[in-house]
This record gives sequence, C-alpha cells and structure tokens, in this order.
Amino acid sequence: MTTTPASWIRAHRRGLRLGVVLLVVLYLLYLITANVLLNSALGERLVNRKPERYHAQWSWAMSLYPGHIHARDVVMGGHARTNLWTAATPRANGRIKLLPLLWHEVAFGTIRAQDVSVHVARTPHDMPTTQRPGRKPWTLRFDAITTPSLLRFDFYEAQVTGHGDAKFVFEKQLEGGPMEVGRSTLHMPDATLQVGGVELLRKGTLDFEIAMPGHIREQAQGVEKLVLVDLRLWVDGPAPGVDLVAHNDNALPIGTAATSGKLRADLQLQRGVLMPGSRLDWSAPVFSRGANGAPLRHPLGVALRTAPDTIALAARVPAPATSTPWLRADLHVDDRRIGPGDWLRPLRALGGTVETQWPAVPLRWVDVLLDDVDWLSFDGRADVDAALALQQGRLRPGSRIDVRDARVRARVLDNRLEGAAHAAMRMQEAENDAPRTTIAIEMDRFTLAPEASPERIDLRGRDLRLELASSGPLAEFHEHLDARLRFDDAQVPDLRSFNRYLPGDSARLLGGSGQASGDLRLDNAGEMASGRLQVRGSGVRLALGPSRLTGDVALDSHLTRAQKVGRHYTIDSVAARLDGVRLEGEASQAAAPWWARLALEQGTLQWKEPFEVAGHGQVDMRDISVLLGLFAERRVLPRWIGNLVDAGQVHATGDLRMRNKELVLDHIEASNDRVDLKAKLRIDDGRPAGDLYARWGVLGLGVELQGGERTLHIAGARDWYEGRPPLLPRSAR
Repeated sequence: MTTTPASWIRAHRRGLRLGVVLLVVLYLLYLITANVLLNSALGERLVNRKPERYHAQWSWAMSLYPGHIHARDVVMGGHARTNLWTAATPRANGRIKLLPLLWHEVAFGTIRAQDVSVHVARTPHDMPTTQRPGRKPWTLRFDAITTPSLLRFDFYEAQVTGHGDAKFVFEKQLEGGPMEVGRSTLHMPDATLQVGGVELLRKGTLDFEIAMPGHIREQAQGVEKLVLVDLRLWVDGPAPGVDLVAHNDNALPIGTAATSGKLRADLQLQRGVLMPGSRLDWSAPVFSRGANGAPLRHPLGVALRTAPDTIALAARVPAPATSTPWLRADLHVDDRRIGPGDWLRPLRALGGTVETQWPAVPLRWVDVLLDDVDWLSFDGRADVDAALALQQGRLRPGSRIDVRDARVRARVLDNRLEGAAHAAMRMQEAENDAPRTTIAIEMDRFTLAPEASPERIDLRGRDLRLELASSGPLAEFHEHLDARLRFDDAQVPDLRSFNRYLPGDSARLLGGSGQASGDLRLDNAGEMASGRLQVRGSGVRLALGPSRLTGDVALDSHLTRAQKVGRHYTIDSVAARLDGVRLEGEASQAAAPWWARLALEQGTLQWKEPFEVAGHGQVDMRDISVLLGLFAERRVLPRWIGNLVDAGQVHATGDLRMRNKELVLDHIEASNDRVDLKAKLRIDDGRPAGDLYARWGVLGLGVELQGGERTLHIAGARDWYEGRPPLLPRSAR
C-alpha cells in the first residue's frame, strides 16, 4: 500500500505537533535569552572585555534569529597600534555567521547602517599586539559594511562630509596577523572635502575606490602602506579660490571666498604609482592686493596630465592691463612613484620653468621650501619677481628669485635677529658643472634680542647681510648649506645686556653704551662655525668683585669651532684695548687715566650663559696701579709702593679661567726694568681672594686677600708667595 504525504502527516500528527511546539519553545527561549543578553549589562561586559583595544555601546538591540542583530545608537571604537578609530550610527542591521566561529573566525555577512560617521586619528601611544603561543588567533571578516547615508569620514588630516553611499570590505587576523582591505567604495554627490583644514571641494561629486592586499605590520605601517594601495578618486564640483589677503599666515593660502572655482579630477594610484591617464583640472579666482593696497582678483588655471613616462603640470595667471601680477608655470616630473621610500623623489625628478611677478605675496611658502633650515624664517608680505628653470630637481644656472620688503627672522647663538629685508636668490654654474644656489639677504634695519626675552633689544643696526650658499639639487639645499652673517657698528644701547655671558657678581657690567660688529660663518643648523666679533664701549663701568672701574673698551675676537658640532670654540685671538680707565675710590683721581692692551691666546670658549673661557694672555699696561688696586687701596700699603706704580709701562702675562660664577687669574707675572710683580686672584660670586707679591729694588711686599681682609707680608715676602698654592694648573694654558 502506497503512503501519501497526507496519510503520513495524519499518522505522525502528534509527533509533528510536538516538534512544532518544541521549535516554537526553542525560538521563544532564544528570543528571550538573546534579547535580554543584548540589552543587559552582562552583554555589554562580554563585548567590552578589552575596552582599551575595542569597545562598543548601544541604547537598544534585538535579534530575531540566530546570527541576526539589529541595534540602535551604536558607537564602536578601538585602538590598533598607533591608530584610534570610532564609528557611530543610529541604526545598524547585520548578520554574524555562526559556523566559522568553530575555527576562531568572526565572520559577518552584509551589515547595513544608517547615517554613519567614522573617525580615524593617529596617536603617539602604541598599542602592541601579543600572540599567545599554542593558540590560534581570532580572525575578523566583514564581507560588506554598507550604508546609503555616510555623513562624515575623518581619516587623519582628511575630512569628507555630505550624504553618500559607501561599502567597506575588510579582514584582519588579530594578535599581529595580516590585514586586507577588499574593494571598498564611496559615492557622495554632495561632498565637501578638507585636508589639514583647507577646503578642496565644496558640495561636489566624489567617488572613491580603494583596495589593499593582505599584509602584516612589519611589511608596511602608516604611510608605508601607500606602496600597497590601489585607489581611484573622481572629483567634480566647486572648489575654493586662492585668498592671498585673508590667509596671510597659511603656507597654502587657499580660502573659502564666496566666488568659487571648479575642480575636476580623475586620479588612479596603483602600488604607489600614479597611473597614465590620471588628470586634474582646477580653475579658480585668486584674490590679492595691489601695491597701493587695493583688492585685486585674477583668474588661475591649473592642469595636470599623466603620461606613461611623466607627470605634466601647468599653471597660468594671465597678466592684467597693469602688467602685474602674472604667473606662467610649465613643470614635469619624470617619476610617477609616490611613496614613503623617498618623499623628495618627485622633487628630485622635477623639471620645467616658472616665471612670475606678484606684489604683496604672503611669505609663509618660503618656510615650506626652507623647512629644514628652521633657524631662518620669512613672514609678512613681499613683492616677488622670479624666473626659475629646473632640470632633474636642480635649479639651472640663471634661475633667480627676488623678494622685496620681507620680514626675516634668524636664530643665531640663542639670539633672534629680525628686520625688513630684501632677498635675492641666484643659481650659478660652479666648478665641475655642479650648480650652486646663493641667497643674499640684506636688512636695511635690524634688531637683535635674546630668544628667551625677545622684547629686550640688545642691538639696533643697519645693513645686515646674510648670505646663504649651497651646492647640489634643490631638494638637498639644507644638507650642503653654509652661511655668512655680517653687520657693522650696530648700536648697543646698554652694555649690561651682555651680563648674561659674564660670571655673575664676579665680573659684571654696570653701565655704558657702544657698538658691535660681527662676521660669522654658520652651518646648516644656524650654528657658528667660525667668526669675528667686535665690541666697542665708551663710558663703560665694570665691576670685578667689589672693585669698580670706568673707561673705554674695544674688544676684537676670532673664534673657530673645535668640533664638528656644538659650541666649543678655539680662541684664535682676542685683543682688548682699555683706555681712560680709572679705579673708583682711588685718592689720586687727578692722575692720568690708565690704559692696557691685552691679547688672549691658546684659549677655548664654551658658548653658553655664562661663557666658559680659559686661556693664556699677555698685557701691556701703563703701570701696575689697577692691578694693585684689585688687592688693596694704596693708602694701606707702604709709601714706596708709589715709586713702584710710577715705574712706568709694564708687560705682563697670565692665565685666565671664567666659568659659572667664578673668575680666576693666575700665574700673573708683570715686570719692567725696575719692577717685578706676581699675583693670583679668584673672584667667586663677587668675593675676591688671592695673593700678590711686588718688588722694587731691594724692597718687597706680599698681600694676602681672604674674606675681604688683607694681610701684609713684608719679611720673607718672596718665600711666602712662592709657598702659596697655584689657583690654576700650568696645563690650563
């Protein structure tokens, strides 16, 4: 007898009913358990077991069947190595595949979300991955995350806002395993694109595709991933103009003026190489000012084309009836690679010509070109007249840039030089056909101030000249740079400003004004390699411990750096002239002023605040009156000391060391046909101590100075002095 389906159902009706009831009970049990878990603190704790790496929260969620999840007000985020990411949506609906969980794989089917916002940023705090031995790491796989309403996507410095349709395909093995991005797309018909706060597209069409093969961090990280990426970008829509008026402080002065331009681009990148057929067209207004400050508007056109062997770029601003401003640029890059292996590669392969005349141009772009010459900066606005010819990243001979009325700052030896300047860049042909770039900067007026206190002016001068010279490609300008800085007879309103280089109360300037001149050779870091410094002061008041001197001073020093880097210098020579000097408090103020000529040799100088100086010197002086006066007033000494002082011109030698708050003079020996004098003196934070021996004929005298008290030694003075320990070793010379 044949069994029909109907008869089989009637025969098993009771079992089928039980099965259906069991399925309904199981389904209801799943609905209750799953939905209670999703909307309880326990479910949130299960998801957020490692919130420092991954966290998620939602206001409400439900699951209609195993693997299905629908959630509201979802916010997810995580920390992967040096990247922080956050994604938010008010509604999301998706499915998790259950079977792959058996082999440690969290696989999602298509996830659909509404009104999505995504934010990816870099952080200096690395979150390293650790793999547990003997355990297979989990893998995350997203077949497709889709949204018909992507509202915002922030990726490092780039930001896209609008209302778009996006799809993202992604796979990542945890604990340091490979990551792969499948073909992901974005279509946004009303996109606004910003990069670094600069708006490049406003309410235009943007289409984007990206894919990246599987790779681990050791193969590529951060910007190194460019060599793996395949992407394509289509852009068509309104673009901002160039506002040279309102964006004076921006290196790239792109504004958001009401009158917009037009941007069209089709760019394709494969494994870090810009592909042939890529193109870009940008037309926009340029807003600037004329020489009289009147607002001007000019049309700008930029075009980029990519051929199999080159990238061509052209820019035009036609000349108006007034002849300026205008721009004509025709450039080409004979290398289509864009990657982190050598970011300067396109610049090294750059060729073509640029010609322009433009008034009142913001000069922040000069700082971009001189990015590695961070001790020199241009600011404000200036008139630019340029004609450049480039070949393989090198400026060809005859290239020039002239900048007038620029504001220039230079940091040299912890001081800031600043003033209005004219700059002229020239490219010359040097020996062995190597190009040589020179930049001559002339400041009509300048000031010098400590970098730590820029409001305090130490020097005011005229006609400062800064000459920069470098050989090799333009991209390597800073690597081969040397510079020369010169100024003459700059006014020093108050010589006390130099006290920061002197040892506190041991030697300090109390007043006086003067002039200063300098001729310095600088390296590419703006540090002095060698130089000549001159200072002249009139009516100078100087304190050496408790002693006070007045007079006129002229100092001339030649220094050479002792090491390749740093501020340790050899003193080639220091010559000092002291004229009209009087020791304050002396009774014989009617006597002729004292003078001295000093030469320091075999010395070293550590340039810091205060200086560290050591060396051996020679002095010719009118007499020994001032040297004696550092130890005692003449009235406390025997009368025959007056004959010693009147013995006439004396030649002396000695050793010097100045560091921290201490000034030491040792091995001083002064003599002429009638006089012998030896001395050693330490002034420590303004407190003098030392020994002196003076002989005139058969008469001798020793003076011991300690704690402000003087002790005279007459009998056996010579033996007493020679028994005193030296303050400096002879090796200090």
